[in-house]
Amino acid sequence: TMKKLKYNRIGGPKNTTGDYLQTLNDEDLRDVYTSSFQLGIKMPDLLRKMRDELQKRNMEAQLALF
Repeated sequence: TMKKLKYNRIGGPKNTTGDYLQTLNDEDLRDVYTSSFQLGIKMPDLLRKMRDELQKRNMEAQLALF
């Protein structure tokens, strides 16, 4: 029989999405956030994380309207 691995023993990346967003500079973070709306990307959790990171940096999380 195959030996079952417990889920918490699976090795995966240690960086979270929040960690990655923190590595982006202000302009890149804002560009990714606004372009995701222009492209119609439907990932509400990711968009929320990006908005939260912008707010932590005291940056405006409003969309630029063209």
